[in-house]
Amino acid sequence: MVNPQCDFRGVEAQTMAANVTSRSKLEHIRVTDTLPEALKDCSMAVGFTRRSGILRIPDTRLANLCIPPLDSLNLAIVFGREDRGLTNEELMYCTHVCSIPSIQSAGSLNLSHAVAVVLSRLYEQIPHEQAHDPSNYVPIHSTSFKNLPGTASIEAVENLMRRWELVLQACNQATVALGIPNYRMQERMLVHVRRMLLRTGPSLKELGFLHGFLTMVETVASRIQTSQITEKPHPYQADAQSDKRS
Repeated sequence: MVNPQCDFRGVEAQTMAANVTSRSKLEHIRVTDTLPEALKDCSMAVGFTRRSGILRIPDTRLANLCIPPLDSLNLAIVFGREDRGLTNEELMYCTHVCSIPSIQSAGSLNLSHAVAVVLSRLYEQIPHEQAHDPSNYVPIHSTSFKNLPGTASIEAVENLMRRWELVLQACNQATVALGIPNYRMQERMLVHVRRMLLRTGPSLKELGFLHGFLTMVETVASRIQTSQITEKPHPYQADAQSDKRS
């Protein structure tokens, strides 16, 4: 539960928890202040949305979700607020976007109904004789979960993206020294790179290679900024000055 705005352990909640198991789960709910903090140990996070938009195009089907086959892989099912769902920024922290199939005129499901539908679908994929022992579950063909050991967590991808943003800023500063126009689509590029990395589920080794590449780019950008290029007019600038004098 992320930043709850209600007393989720109050009298009403205790009344709705109809049995011992429900009350136990209520008492042991993990609470965080932010969504990234809640997802930091997850390898996959599926955000559910009803609304449409460039960041809300479903890239996985509800029928293809499965319970993680390995204990080391954590799957998060992310639902938004009852009144307005998940924001675009919150969906960007999810590796996948999914929606519950329904007719357009039906509108959004209540939050409790949406959770029940998704959990029921996950439960249906467990063979009946193994229903009480998920560790025996083997994902069916085409299920959406990268089940390779060493898969990078969402937190690891976010750490890479924070560094990517800093390196991109350094590159823009270096282009000033070279007299080249800044890259003006920085934010949009970061959005699409983040979505690509989260969707593909890279391994820790693959992230290591990307960190190595960023180190090389960062070094080149730093040398450009500290070199004599910053003290001498670039040919483009010299031509512009001569044009003004003429």
